[in-house]
Amino acid sequence: MIRCLPVALCSWDYTLEGPSGIASLQFDWMTEQGSIDADGVEFEIRKHGYTSGRWTLEFEGEETASAQKTSVFSRTFDLRAGGESFVLQARSALGRTFQMLRGGRVVATFAPDHPFTRRARIEPTVDDVNLVTLAFAFWLVAVVWRRAARNSS
Repeated sequence: MIRCLPVALCSWDYTLEGPSGIASLQFDWMTEQGSIDADGVEFEIRKHGYTSGRWTLEFEGEETASAQKTSVFSRTFDLRAGGESFVLQARSALGRTFQMLRGGRVVATFAPDHPFTRRARIEPTVDDVNLVTLAFAFWLVAVVWRRAARNSS
């Protein structure tokens, strides 16, 4: 299990701690861009247009992973990383839990610790998905949670 802990009470930035290493996620204040630092290696997250629904994870200017929202009204992303394709989707229409699938099989679950917190956990079901890919997927989950929180206030 990977623990996802907000860096402060009202922050959307996270520290991820698990058996495969430590990562930090940092959101730019007003955008859905930012960075991931995984064991001292810095990756940049770029959103390609305000309404595009496309993000890339970049290392030294080279794309290492990408995600595309499947439609405006869904909470589903097509994710490509490490030469593999994944689907990241909400497990239910109203819940905050997400699943990451490869070939129709769940490879990780992303869930809040309880309904009133930003603390969360990633529960991988396989060993061959690396920390950077899981951190990028969690970034997308946090984007959805952040949007929902902003829309409800």
